[in-house]
Amino acid sequence: MKTLINYTNERLNKWYSNAKLDYNLIGSGVSKIENDKFIIEYIENGISKVWSMYFELEYSKNNISYFFDVWMDEAK
Repeated sequence: MKTLINYTNERLNKWYSNAKLDYNLIGSGVSKIENDKFIIEYIENGISKVWSMYFELEYSKNNISYFFDVWMDEAK
């Protein structure tokens, strides 16, 4: 699970670096797993937000970017 968290955090860092250049969006994010939930806490232009979904290791077995990809689709 540490690999999944580290991978997701790296993707978040890269995404926000690119978002700053492309959209002038200032942000950051960090992921964690707590109580059967995969959680991404993120800040965009000073506004704190939290996204979560049920955590099942099977979701990411064949696709380590699964949770990041779902966050990208669902986070507002």
